[in-house]
Amino acid sequence: MKNTLKLGILGAGGFTGQELIRLLSRHPGANLQYLTSSEYAGKNLGEVFPALATPTARDLTFAMHPQQLSDLPELDAIFLATPDEVSLKWAPLFVQKGIRVIDIAGAFRLKNIEDFKSYYGLEHNAPAALAEAVYGMPETSRAAIKTAKLVANPGCYPTAALLPLYVYRDLIDFTKPVIIDAKSGTSGAGGRKEKDGLGYSTVYENFRAYKAAKHQHAPEIAQQLGVFAGGRVKLRFTPYLLPMYRGILSTAYVTPKAGKAPEDFTQAAAAVREPFLRFKATVDQIELKSVQHTNFCDFSHLFDAETGVVEIVSAIDNLMKGAAGQAVQNLNLMFGFEETTGVY
Repeated sequence: MKNTLKLGILGAGGFTGQELIRLLSRHPGANLQYLTSSEYAGKNLGEVFPALATPTARDLTFAMHPQQLSDLPELDAIFLATPDEVSLKWAPLFVQKGIRVIDIAGAFRLKNIEDFKSYYGLEHNAPAALAEAVYGMPETSRAAIKTAKLVANPGCYPTAALLPLYVYRDLIDFTKPVIIDAKSGTSGAGGRKEKDGLGYSTVYENFRAYKAAKHQHAPEIAQQLGVFAGGRVKLRFTPYLLPMYRGILSTAYVTPKAGKAPEDFTQAAAAVREPFLRFKATVDQIELKSVQHTNFCDFSHLFDAETGVVEIVSAIDNLMKGAAGQAVQNLNLMFGFEETTGVY
């Protein structure tokens, strides 16, 4: 374990970048040295985001995004809170330079490059890096993350949906379709700035599905469900926009394996010993205000014997467990810190 890590954040001015600054400036093993932002280059952190100007971070100044590797200072690890095409370009170069990478974009989540092209609209030109990348969900991939050079931080919707499904994975009949609908605040859908149809001014006093036919997180969820199931899983995923800023509430509908009873699901959930997973007695207890500004995933289930369906409800903060908090978990695992350091 390194006592102090030299860290950088590409895209530090966005929602996730700001959350990373907040967490890492309080992390006892982190030394933030390099922040980039095309919008805020040359400006002091405290000038742009006064609330983030802690004693360990207030002297930081945003730099322009790098043009070449020599623009970077010496770093142990770097977080990429950037558009997918930026991560696709820079992540392999940073790894070659000996910098370990935690990519919060979607460039290295999908192992099928045809899916990546179809859902992200980009040609994947870094197959070697993709093959090496580890899907960064600590609860499912802890051992692999510890030695990874490139971690693909999961998407926010997949995190909310997959964590409880992982808990119940041995009880679910994955030969039947999995149906997931998930509702997100605008910070999960719109990026740092409001986009047409995604910003708060549009969703206020409104509620609707978006990108229902083709959302980039659908193949990611299906891919990881396939890992749980040991084969292809049929998925129907629909995201919705909530008239609020942060948080995701996910509801999954699954079929239990033959012979599985309500007590089997309750026992599986009660047996969880993960620092950030909290089982609640009923689905009515799952609410966003309980997880906002935290790294927790709250979850529960409802076993409906009449329909033969199990309803699984979960909640996360999309900027924490769905992005920056999970990224710091991954950093801790990669460098030998206690996994909860700087996140609790």
